[in-house]
Amino acid sequence: MKAVQWILKVALLPVRIILALFRLFAEFLAEVSAHIFRGIAFLSLLTALLSYGFGIDDADGCLRMLLAGFLFYLLPCMIGIVIVAITFLEECISSLT
Repeated sequence: MKAVQWILKVALLPVRIILALFRLFAEFLAEVSAHIFRGIAFLSLLTALLSYGFGIDDADGCLRMLLAGFLFYLLPCMIGIVIVAITFLEECISSLT
């Protein structure tokens, strides 16, 4: 049984390394995109409120801009789901060995 575990551990080592590197890259992209997309969401919110406040746009246009800003705010959260899935896969592979 020890020989099978050792062979499995050696065979799955490249997979574990690739998953770890991919997870780190995804975390980096999540952090960078979070700042960019949240800045865009803030500008969309500010534009919607000011255009409605100054009477440039009606309520429908304001709600569409608010919805677009909310979607830009949620985009970085979606990659968090991918990061959790990669971490779960890493844990499953490490529990096998």
